[in-house]
Amino acid sequence: MKTEIIDVIVVLLVPAAAVPWILYVKLRFRYKKLELEQRRQREIFQRMDNEQMKRMHRNRLNPHLLKNSLNGILSHAYQTYYTMDKLAMLLDYVLYESEMELVSPKADIEFVRNLIEVNKVKLSPLFDIRVKFDIDETDLEMLERPSLVPLITVDLIENAFKHADFHHPDSFISITFIFRHGVLELTVTNKISKRSPLNKTRSGIGSKTLEERLMLYYPNRHILRRFTENDMYNAYLQIRLYED
Repeated sequence: MKTEIIDVIVVLLVPAAAVPWILYVKLRFRYKKLELEQRRQREIFQRMDNEQMKRMHRNRLNPHLLKNSLNGILSHAYQTYYTMDKLAMLLDYVLYESEMELVSPKADIEFVRNLIEVNKVKLSPLFDIRVKFDIDETDLEMLERPSLVPLITVDLIENAFKHADFHHPDSFISITFIFRHGVLELTVTNKISKRSPLNKTRSGIGSKTLEERLMLYYPNRHILRRFTENDMYNAYLQIRLYED
């Protein structure tokens, strides 16, 4: 019985011992092959003159330059597609939903998001733009009920991008959009550009038109403040969508 057990162990151990040896031989062979290839390349480099070396490096570099350029083009193409997609959503809103007397806060919030993304195209990647949305999404009924005049917020946001100083190192645009308990609040601040005065005759839907629409639809239920301080233009809009 012991002899049979020993025979079984031997049968198992022999292949187990043979496998590492076979692996060692294969690895050794590959190492030798790699060593020979490296030696051959060193000899080629030594025989090359300077002109051949330059040509070889140039031939290796050009495909990388082409690939990097292609990646850059693809990046711009993606940005263009992304922006055009957002622009298409803006057009849908303006053409269809803005024709309605009232839209839902949810639809207007989505419009504002797309409007900001489209306007970002004109900005440098290093430009300081701060955007914050604080939306109470738990009350879906209030969020989805038509209660907001279309394009009521567009003028304040457009003005920030039209009149901001994009060249000053301390320039910025700050946009905060809050919707909670049926109250909409929009705060927009930007550094004023001296090249683009705020008293333009045409500005979005127009400051006067904005005030008239607020008085018409939300009498005694809105606050609109606009003022300039330390070369900063500040706009604050609050609308209580429902009467107490």
